Amino acid sequence: MLCRGVACRASRVAGIVAGMMLTFSTLACGVRAAEKPEDRSPGVNIALGAKVTLWPKPNYSYCTDPDDKVQLTDGKTTRAYFWTQQGTVGWSGAPYAVVTLDLERVEPIAGVTMTTAAGVAGVLWPASVHILVSDDGKEYRDVGDLVVLDRKLHGPWPQGYAIRRLATGELKTRGRFVRLLIIPLSGCPFLFTDEVEVLRGPDALLAADPGGKPVGDVAEIFQQGRIRRGLEHRFLADAEALEKLLHQTNPLDPSVRTRLLERLATVRAELKPEALPHDASFRAVLPMGEAHARLFGVQAELWRSGGAAKLTASAATAWDPVELFQLPVASTRGLEIHTMRGEYRAAAVNLLNSTDRPLEVFVRCEGIPGSPAPAYVKVHEVAWTDSSQGTPVAAALPEARRADGGWVLTVQPGLVRQAWLTLHVTDQAPGEHAGKVLFRAEGVDPVAVPLRLRVWPMQFPRETTLFLGGWDYSDGESSHGVTPRNREAFLRHLREHFVNAPWASGATLLQAQVSGEPPVVQLDTRRFDQWVARWPNAKKYMVFLAVGGTFAGAQAGTPEFDRRVGAWIKAWVRYLAGRGIAADRLGLLIHDEPHEATDVRPIVAWARALRAAEPKVLIWEDPTYRDPRKAPSELFEVCDILCPNRPMWLTGGKPFEQFYLDQQRRGRTLQFYSCSGPVRSLDPYSYHRLQAWHGWHVGATGSSFWAFGDNGGASSWNEYLAKAGPFTPLFLDDTTVTAGKQMEAIRESVEDYETLVMLREAVKRAKAAGRNDKVVAQAEHLLRDGVAEVLAAPGADQISWQSPKDRTKADSVRIQVLETLAALR
Repeated sequence: MLCRGVACRASRVAGIVAGMMLTFSTLACGVRAAEKPEDRSPGVNIALGAKVTLWPKPNYSYCTDPDDKVQLTDGKTTRAYFWTQQGTVGWSGAPYAVVTLDLERVEPIAGVTMTTAAGVAGVLWPASVHILVSDDGKEYRDVGDLVVLDRKLHGPWPQGYAIRRLATGELKTRGRFVRLLIIPLSGCPFLFTDEVEVLRGPDALLAADPGGKPVGDVAEIFQQGRIRRGLEHRFLADAEALEKLLHQTNPLDPSVRTRLLERLATVRAELKPEALPHDASFRAVLPMGEAHARLFGVQAELWRSGGAAKLTASAATAWDPVELFQLPVASTRGLEIHTMRGEYRAAAVNLLNSTDRPLEVFVRCEGIPGSPAPAYVKVHEVAWTDSSQGTPVAAALPEARRADGGWVLTVQPGLVRQAWLTLHVTDQAPGEHAGKVLFRAEGVDPVAVPLRLRVWPMQFPRETTLFLGGWDYSDGESSHGVTPRNREAFLRHLREHFVNAPWASGATLLQAQVSGEPPVVQLDTRRFDQWVARWPNAKKYMVFLAVGGTFAGAQAGTPEFDRRVGAWIKAWVRYLAGRGIAADRLGLLIHDEPHEATDVRPIVAWARALRAAEPKVLIWEDPTYRDPRKAPSELFEVCDILCPNRPMWLTGGKPFEQFYLDQQRRGRTLQFYSCSGPVRSLDPYSYHRLQAWHGWHVGATGSSFWAFGDNGGASSWNEYLAKAGPFTPLFLDDTTVTAGKQMEAIRESVEDYETLVMLREAVKRAKAAGRNDKVVAQAEHLLRDGVAEVLAAPGADQISWQSPKDRTKADSVRIQVLETLAALR
């Protein structure tokens, strides 16, 4: 594998979280398909022994075997731990699975059953199982959803791990071919099934209309079903949340509450998923349709009933999640932005429209340099998008339109609109400026939010110290959500966010011919040259080799292998030198995420051969052992850089932390990476921004996130269709790249780290000049204890965006760092 695929990444994430997928043995069942019974009376299973076709090919390693095609109709049902048994058929990373049974002749069909399991280790119950029937195997009809029919019969899904036989006997159809289209919940990478049955109906069904609706390609059904279920969930959840708010709002006149509840009931009846497109044009951006907009109009009327102004504006903590349903809160708090020249810093304002019409709100600055529309200020109209987990987030940051010396935002009635300000001060003189941000709209009173801008007398460096990467695989034309049409915008966005350790696939270096003895190497540098041209100023060039136990025909660990690997890497180092790239700017990941089940011998063999030939080339590994003390010690000994998974560090306790700190003392460099998901559920503050603070605290030099381009195989504007994850901190579709709060937090994390670097260097200079005063002592305190205070704040180790926490602590300490830096000048 040359890149981390969605399926394998999702599998590893589930394994990290659950810690239990690799501990079960597999059992071979070796069951032969049973012959069909003669009994063909109503209610009999007529699929016993039927021929089965599966798409895609089952790939979940713990239950995949050559007999998968016969095990679904062999009359045997798994009762042990479901997905580790050979009798089970499983998929990982598939957008959906198709099981087609050939009954050999047209049969009357009264029911279908399918055995599955879920409830633990990241495995969720299927979202739907469409039952399709056909007389000829070409034209199919959709006659029902087995999930809906089973829940009607058996009730809600069980809590915790369980095996369940989904069943219905309500069908009145016919067909020779029965196809089950199994669709997972959004964000779940797993699908499992065992025995499938088709229950014969009365012979009268053979002459009756088969019912259902004609359907086309299964991919189309999958897409339409995902969107429909997403809309159904969204509409139901929003109506229930608003109803709860109406009941809880006090004081509220009872007659007003009754009127609003009646209006909500009317709107609720109008919320119909079929009113919206279910094709590629659909975008899960709120409000989704006119009826959904009217639902938020009920919230606007609630605000009016409470005496809210037509337009209110309040300063927000930038990294706090925005609440979809809330009451206006009076606030006099303003925005306070501290920045060096050359930094990017953000602020946010929440706007609430309590009228019965959308407002075009004009935004202008007053009292700060460059007003009313400073060139160093960007205003973003934060978009609400539904996520793959069915929780809306205000995270997308499309730029607001500039007009009339300001910017224009559209604020819908009852739907909180956040204005996001990104400041990139480059040439303003140091000093403090007291101003305001003004919001005006036709027919409403203008609103002002105080703004205090402090430009500190330090210059942020052009090149940053922290190594930042995110498996962008920008050596090729496309990867994950990066396409030829959005690639240049994607790369530009990464460079603007201080990414300086880009990643390439192994094909960049492995396209070489190695032959003869002693080995002669012929390099193919075209892909490498293209990659470097896209990243001419990278600090490190990271390559995921994804290699195994052989190279150029030689077995790992043999002298021939060592010579061939050595000749190959020496040829590359010579080529790099000719381009002005030192050997220690090349980092190699040999095997991704070695863990308990990994044979580390090939990794060690590669690392030793590489080190013997070119010791300055960096060996970079990201182990995911739950208890690294039990891992083979030689794996760690051959590495230059160890990059443990930070969420594992946060939950692994002192033994996990101490192990890696001991490795650091033995000469290994530490870095952090994170690969949790889906990304919209992750806190930009504690998950993304604080990773660099944590890195500083333990002496780590790098920060990485899986993965800047991984949108789960679907547009970020329609996560209902995501196969897994998604993981990208941006908003990607095939042609565009839009900023996202998670990526903005990553950029600020790099700036935070660099500010600490600047303070550390200032302390060194001060001490070299003989200073040892209170300011120096304060600086040393901040570098040590100030960072620790940020990380020790309640909730700082909780990576969920919904977990409550104070997200201002990092900025509070950062301001102290800036003050101390200025005092040391």
